[in-house]
Amino acid sequence: MRHGITGMVWQRYLAAFLLLLPAAGLRLLTTLYPFIETFRLSLTNYNPAFPPEKYIGLANMTRLVHDIGVSSSITFTIIYVVSSTLLQLAFGIAVASLLNSQFRGRSVVRAITLIPWAIPMVVAAIGFSWLYDRDYGMISDLVARVTGVRIAWLSGFATARIAVIATNVWKSTPFLALVFLAALQGVPAELYEAARVDGANRFQTFGSITLPLILPQATTMGLFMLIWQLASFDLIYTMTGGGPGFATSVLAYSIYRAAFGGLNFGYASAMSLILFAVVLVAGGLALLLYRRVEVNY
Repeated sequence: MRHGITGMVWQRYLAAFLLLLPAAGLRLLTTLYPFIETFRLSLTNYNPAFPPEKYIGLANMTRLVHDIGVSSSITFTIIYVVSSTLLQLAFGIAVASLLNSQFRGRSVVRAITLIPWAIPMVVAAIGFSWLYDRDYGMISDLVARVTGVRIAWLSGFATARIAVIATNVWKSTPFLALVFLAALQGVPAELYEAARVDGANRFQTFGSITLPLILPQATTMGLFMLIWQLASFDLIYTMTGGGPGFATSVLAYSIYRAAFGGLNFGYASAMSLILFAVVLVAGGLALLLYRRVEVNY
């Protein structure tokens, strides 16, 4: 009898394995193979315009160490992603708190708030490149009226970085506000009533009730935005082209320029491994933070 039961169990495991095999094979084909091929190409000087392909070992990695453009791209990638994510989380929670309060026309305001998120990133980038223009841009004109100084936002090293980060925050904050609004609506109203009875003000209520209850969602969205923005460069490509110089160039855009601008697939593959390492470290740290928050919650 036991042998019959054991045989049935193994048959079920075998059936499950055979059913999962196509999906697992497809997943491996779309993840493991590209990584292996990228690693292989990073050890070559592959350029379809100048064949043949030659094995050069770690020469591409050595070149990366001395490439000022790549080091600048890595630095700005960290600044861009971390600052954008933190600002998006902060403004997202603030906007969600406002939208969660009771006031006339709340439904209309909620719909209007989603407009920046609905605009394609390329369209937003073109629009803000006009707004930041030194001669006829609205933002430059407003700053000049207030301070008397007309700033060439996209021509300066620091100002171009500020402009790109501000545009990215403006574009993605409504999405986070929508997620946090859904989380706020799940907070029991009785907790706020009890806090008011105890004499707590709005800041104390936010710090003691609202923030702890939405912290898991904030951690999840922070992890999502962190990983998502590490690999995106559509805003940079359209708005500044990585300039001035390498001021606003992120690592993903440097990979794009090396691969499709110079057809240097070997060097681009080496940079891709650097980006993979950055994503792996950032994702690992964020995942540890998420688990700690989840356990504390």
